[in-house]
Amino acid sequence: MRTSQPNFFVPFDRAGIDPFRQRFAVTLRLEGTVRGTGGVHLVDETCATTVSGLYAAGDAATRQLVCGGFTGGGSHNAAWAMSSGFWAGAGAADYASQIRRASSSSLAYSSGGIALHDGGAAELDPANLVRAVQDEVLPYTKNYFRSAEGLGDALERLDGHWREVRLAGASSADNVVKAREAAAMLATSRWMYRSALARTESRGMHRRDDLARSIRHSAIT
Repeated sequence: MRTSQPNFFVPFDRAGIDPFRQRFAVTLRLEGTVRGTGGVHLVDETCATTVSGLYAAGDAATRQLVCGGFTGGGSHNAAWAMSSGFWAGAGAADYASQIRRASSSSLAYSSGGIALHDGGAAELDPANLVRAVQDEVLPYTKNYFRSAEGLGDALERLDGHWREVRLAGASSADNVVKAREAAAMLATSRWMYRSALARTESRGMHRRDDLARSIRHSAIT
């Protein structure tokens, strides 16, 4: 088993657990926007997106083209990660070379300001923000059993956190990386729930309780 699935044993080894002889906790972890059930929409074979110059690969990109609305670990996922990484890298390099030939001026610029610029309020507390995001994303009643009402309520609170962090002061050198990571978690959670609200269907791993019932009722009638 260690030869065929070496990655499976990494967390056990780090925790000092022998999975063949010791008991260990098993719990549900939601995959949210990763794997083939979500991800950034691709527009062509170079793994380009609708944003000029942005290319997506692996778990960050949709995998519907190779496995439809449902997926899991294994061969096609690994093949997609390697193939899309090659295609996206080649596409991005080609795009960059074309832009460089078309313009001699530098197109690089900074993006985002959370934890980098002073918004006038206190410095962002990364640990508190992570807990706040987890409170809205981890509970099964909000993210696994999805409905418009539940998603909307969670999103309203997440949007409130976003407004607060936009006003936070610049983080110290020791805190800035964790602050940016926490802000990225918050941003992703808002995108995840907004896309879930827009998907008025139950398909693959995306289950809308308020729509699944209506779909079943329509099929019966």
